[in-house]
Amino acid sequence: MLTSNHSLASLALAVLLVGLGLAVTGCDFLDPTEVENPQTTEDDLEDAPDLVRVFLPGLEAQFARALGSTVVTTEIASDNYSINGTGLGGTAMDFPERITPTTAVINSRDADTGSYWNLQELRALADYVLTEILPEDEGALDADVALVHYYRGMAFLMQAENFSAVPIEEDDTPRPAAELYTLAEAAFQESRSLSSGGSNMLRTSAALARLHRGLGNPQEAPDYAQEAIEIDDDFVIGQGFDEQNLVNAPHIYLVTRALQEMQPLPRLDFLDPKYTARDDGIVVAKAEEMYFIQAEAALAQGNPDAARDFLSDARALAQSRLATEFSDSDARLDNNLNPRPQSSSIKIAFEPGAPFQQGLVLDRPGVITTPATSGTSVTQGDIATASGTELVRLLYQMRQEVLFLEGRRLHDLGLRLPMMLPELEQNPNIAAGDLGTETIIPTYIPPANEMDLYDPVEIYEEQEDEDGNDILVLIEDEITMLHDMNRILAEERGLVMQNPRLP
Repeated sequence: MLTSNHSLASLALAVLLVGLGLAVTGCDFLDPTEVENPQTTEDDLEDAPDLVRVFLPGLEAQFARALGSTVVTTEIASDNYSINGTGLGGTAMDFPERITPTTAVINSRDADTGSYWNLQELRALADYVLTEILPEDEGALDADVALVHYYRGMAFLMQAENFSAVPIEEDDTPRPAAELYTLAEAAFQESRSLSSGGSNMLRTSAALARLHRGLGNPQEAPDYAQEAIEIDDDFVIGQGFDEQNLVNAPHIYLVTRALQEMQPLPRLDFLDPKYTARDDGIVVAKAEEMYFIQAEAALAQGNPDAARDFLSDARALAQSRLATEFSDSDARLDNNLNPRPQSSSIKIAFEPGAPFQQGLVLDRPGVITTPATSGTSVTQGDIATASGTELVRLLYQMRQEVLFLEGRRLHDLGLRLPMMLPELEQNPNIAAGDLGTETIIPTYIPPANEMDLYDPVEIYEEQEDEDGNDILVLIEDEITMLHDMNRILAEERGLVMQNPRLP
């Protein structure tokens, strides 16, 4: 296993230096708290009262790293984003068959891209608190211990969704995703048994609804979703960041870096960049997802009318969320330096033969308005008239749009990432070819990087204006995506609850 007890102690001291605020309800993310004593030592910890509570800011900081890096990693591996430039290790993550344990983003320990590493660190730090710190803290509050179990559960949950198998202790045989889900559920249930307060009940209910969807349980998933909605029917649970120590990881590649390596699918342009500031929070759970889970369960149980009602609830809530005005200088370049769609006059077809739709592309560079929490292009008319496979396709489309940049799409696609190379090299019980060491690619995923492609590619021409200045002139205003992955999912995978594709 990559993380030893000694390194855990060092990690614990390091992460204690950053404390972040967790926004449980409402639409706003709390500002990070300030650390009063950055000179904490291991001896200080041994003598400190309320030891578990002392470790909570560090756990939250590590959760922030795990969440941000998972969002970056999974979004670029999915059809939400393609890569421009070399800042994310080149374009390998756009080609599922090229993703291996040696791929730069996979084989990373960075706070912004090392999803595997940061999730393992989160789980290991939670284990350390529970096994080494809690026994020494006789006065530990149940609510604090409950939060430790919640973070442990979230590590397992995100691993179960995005990896086929992961070891959970030193020299461990990799545990398949189904077992990781079981471990996550046990952690969430333990958290609930220790604290039945509103905030903990809300976050664990939302997590359990998401978990049981992933397990393919159409009875339990909507029950937990309804439980969360009954607590707060427009909730947002978000993880905050700060401007120095823990910057929102997607923001780095969406806005900060000159290359702006993360470039959205043209039909998702209206949702990007979503995180416009370094300290913007990332949504962990929100009510819209609970409505989607209820809609999916209704479809699994043969009740399309109820599914339409739940989708309508999700759409109405998404439409009510706040938007952000942002001065965007993004040149919108692809990896061959061709300008990507950046004119509102461009119309997009989701696949060859599909109707062209306007309003999906914004005018850039310039001042734009994008959703800060949720957004969708789906209309109430679309929901009312959809049936059969088209209704399932619409569910996937709404999930893709409303949960954009929240780390859900890779799991919906059924892709699973491999563990990082040092895990294979250091663990004697793991060999190349074992479950967890290779990317799992469903047969319905198009070859190469076709999930990200559209036609035509060259849609602008450089011309001179009357003053002799070079300008880009739009010469093609109709763009066709090569594949509508939401239709492919509806036709080839069906509902996740009915085909969880668990290794």
